[in-house]
Amino acid sequence: MDAAVVLSSAQKVFTFLLGQLEPVSRPEVALACRLSRPTVFSAMARLQDQQLVQDVGQRSGMLGRSASLYEVRTDAALVAGVDIGGSNLRVALGDARGRVLAETRAATSASGGHGVAEQAAELVRLLLEGIPGADLAGAGVSVPGVVGADGSTVHYAWNIGQPEPYDFRTPLVAGLGAPVILDNNVNLAALGEQWQGAARQLGTFAVIAVGAGVGAGIVHEGQLLRGAHGGAGEVAFLPSSRGHRPGLASPDEAGGLVLLGEAQARAGWHADTPPTSVQELFSWAAAGEGPAVELVEAESQRIAAIAASVCAIVDPETVILTGGVGANTVLVARVRELIQDLAPFPPTVVRSALGQRASLVGALAVAVRTAQGDLINSIGDGTRSPASTSAP
Repeated sequence: MDAAVVLSSAQKVFTFLLGQLEPVSRPEVALACRLSRPTVFSAMARLQDQQLVQDVGQRSGMLGRSASLYEVRTDAALVAGVDIGGSNLRVALGDARGRVLAETRAATSASGGHGVAEQAAELVRLLLEGIPGADLAGAGVSVPGVVGADGSTVHYAWNIGQPEPYDFRTPLVAGLGAPVILDNNVNLAALGEQWQGAARQLGTFAVIAVGAGVGAGIVHEGQLLRGAHGGAGEVAFLPSSRGHRPGLASPDEAGGLVLLGEAQARAGWHADTPPTSVQELFSWAAAGEGPAVELVEAESQRIAAIAASVCAIVDPETVILTGGVGANTVLVARVRELIQDLAPFPPTVVRSALGQRASLVGALAVAVRTAQGDLINSIGDGTRSPASTSAP
């Protein structure tokens, strides 16, 4: 069979297999890829020779001849997703199909950019120890700040003790020994929702995350908007009725830190005891406590105004609310009501399907997509060979 035909067929078959979470037979591959069975046999042989695909046995319990089943090898490429948050640092390892193999989290170090980068790399290395013989192909990393056009420098990461611009990527690459793709945490939350969450069927949408701070990730016609300086979606800098925020390192007006501070400064609480957490504040509001009801309403109005501002510029089909504050069902429902009178074309307002894992899933998504592209290219350029891979 012509070598060019085998190559193109192998790439087509492998692309199909990357999307399958369960093993499939060669006849099923032939049908799905619209290739002849001899062509699929040749393509599959090439993929097995390059240690990309493995035979995992035969399907049992069916009449007729048993068919051998194939799937992408777990060790074809191992990737990491890292979500650096103000409170928690989450890490996951996945294979080339996006299956999560291991996951962990820890409280985020308060030692600034260098300390957080070292902590993230160490957590990844600890997870790798549980998968002997596997090398890391790359990592996607979510950071709570604006990632500059160089893909390395992070600005305004005040909530992890790094208010000054800092090169996060260089220490991460050194610590992991693998390529790193760095992006803003809400941008990656949007990509996570697009990949596995509430935005799988959407072309244009926005994710608004309200946690300690507030930010937005905006996808227009399937593509993430970053802006000229990486600052698209930095809705904390929108002018408000109170004017601009007092400083670049100050907490966001609509974020949880300011909301809790307002609650603790407010008088009139039952037993003169203010809530000690945002969750408690919302719980008291649901129970009808006056100051809590007022604060939750004011917060809902702030978030609805932010959502309406995004709507006036990009006209999203849907706004997805997430974060420790943003995902609260009371706030989601109230923003859904308020947006009807604020946006020219009111979007659907929904709660995140991924919750606090959205940024981690998005980080894993960019790493998986990059690894898949590299693997498909390796089929043709000869860089993948039995000698260059570890044993199963």
